Amino acid sequence: MQLYSLGFLFLFLPVGGLIYYFLHSNGRRWFLLLYSLLFVALLSPLCLLLLLAVMVPDYLLARYIAMAHPKARAILLGCVIKDIALAVICSILTELDKLVLPVGIAIAAFTSVGYLIDLYHGECEPFDDPIRYGVFCSFFGKLYVGPIVSAQQFAPQLENLQMTAEGITRGMVQFLRGLAKIVVLAGSLRELIAQWETLLSLEVTILGTWLHVLCYIFYIYFTLSGYSDMARGTGALFGLDLPENFHHPLQSSSVADFFGRFNISANRFVRKYVYQALGAEDNGPLSTSVNILLITMLMGLWYGINLNYLVWGAFLGLFIIFEVLYIERHVEKIPPYLCRMYTFIAILISFCWYCGDSLAASAASLRVMLGLGGAAAANQSCLYLLQTHWLLLVASVFLCSGAVTPLMARFTRRWPTAAHTATLLWNLILLATSLAFLL
Repeated sequence: MQLYSLGFLFLFLPVGGLIYYFLHSNGRRWFLLLYSLLFVALLSPLCLLLLLAVMVPDYLLARYIAMAHPKARAILLGCVIKDIALAVICSILTELDKLVLPVGIAIAAFTSVGYLIDLYHGECEPFDDPIRYGVFCSFFGKLYVGPIVSAQQFAPQLENLQMTAEGITRGMVQFLRGLAKIVVLAGSLRELIAQWETLLSLEVTILGTWLHVLCYIFYIYFTLSGYSDMARGTGALFGLDLPENFHHPLQSSSVADFFGRFNISANRFVRKYVYQALGAEDNGPLSTSVNILLITMLMGLWYGINLNYLVWGAFLGLFIIFEVLYIERHVEKIPPYLCRMYTFIAILISFCWYCGDSLAASAASLRVMLGLGGAAAANQSCLYLLQTHWLLLVASVFLCSGAVTPLMARFTRRWPTAAHTATLLWNLILLATSLAFLL
C-alpha cells in the first residue's frame, strides 16, 4: 500500500484518524503501534517479520545496555551488526525485486541503532514500555523515506498524544503538497524521462543527455521530498511533529551544503554515528579526506546496494574534500550566485552516475555531457520534446528554487485575507489535480 494509493487515501488514513480521535492517550499509543504493524503486513508479511526482527531483540537487549551491564558493549555491537545486516539484505532483495518496503526496514533499523548508541552513551533514557518503543521505530508515516528521528525528539511526544484542529489542518495541507509532488510532478517527470531515454536510444545528443539528467534530478527530489512531506503531514494528523528532511537542496551554496539539505536526517545520522566517531576533521588533511569520502560513499549506498550509487557518493565526496581543504577559507570572497551555479552544475553532472543503468553507461553519458563523445548538440526530436514540456521544466525549476515560501510570506503580510483565500483555492486545486492523476 503506497501512501498515495486510493486505498490509503480513502480508507486506511481516514479510518485510522477517526478511531484515533476517540481514544485516550494510552490507547492512542497502542493504536499507532498496531496500525503501523498492520500497514507493514498489508505491504508484505515478509516485511513485517523483518521489522519485528529489528525491534523485538533490540528492545529486550536495550535494558542491559541501559544498566551498564558488563557485556553492554558486546550487546550493542551485536545489535548494530544485526540491524545493519537486515538493512543490507533488504536493499539487496529490493534490487532483485523481491521486497516492497526496503527503506522502511532501513528506517526502523537505523532508528533503533541510533537509540541504542545514545542509550549506551547516556544521551537518552530507555523506553519504559514496548509500545512507546514500537511506535518510535515503526510509525507508518515515516517508513518510506524517514525522517530518522532520535529518542530525544520522539519520546516526549508520546507522553500525551493530542489530535488538534491545528494539527489536522497543518497535516492535511502538508500531506496534500507531498501527494501532489509525487503524483503530479514526479509522475509527469517519470513519463518525460522515459521519452528522453527512448530518444537517446535512437540518437545521443548533448542537450538531450543534459535534460535527461536534469529531469531525473527533479524526479528524485520531488519523489523523496514528497514522501517526506506526506510523512510529516501524517505525523501532524496524529499529533506527532516530525523534522524536515529536505530543505531546498538544489539551492545549496556548496556540495557539502547540498548533503546537509538532501535527506537531512540520514545525513545527520551518518555524521553523528560514523563521521564523528572517525574523528571528523581533527586528524589532518589525509584523514579528513578519507573520512569524507567514506561518509559520502555510505550516503550513496543509503539509496541502494549499487555500484552507481557508490560512485555517485564518491564523486560528490571529491567535491566536498576540495571545498573543505581549499575553498572554505575563501568562500566569503566568492559571490553567492557563483557558489550556487558551481554547486548546481556539480550536482547535475554527479547525477549521471546516480541515474545510469551501469558504470559504463554513466561514463558514456558523462563524456557526452562534457562534449567528448562526438555527439550532435541537438536534433529535431530533442527540440520538439523540450518545446512540448517546457512548462513542466519551468515549474520544476521554480518549485525547487525555494522562492514560493518568501513570496507567500510577503503576500500574506500585505493581503492576509486574500492570501488565505488563495491558499485554500490552491490546496483544492492540488487535491483535484492529484486525484485526477490517480484515477
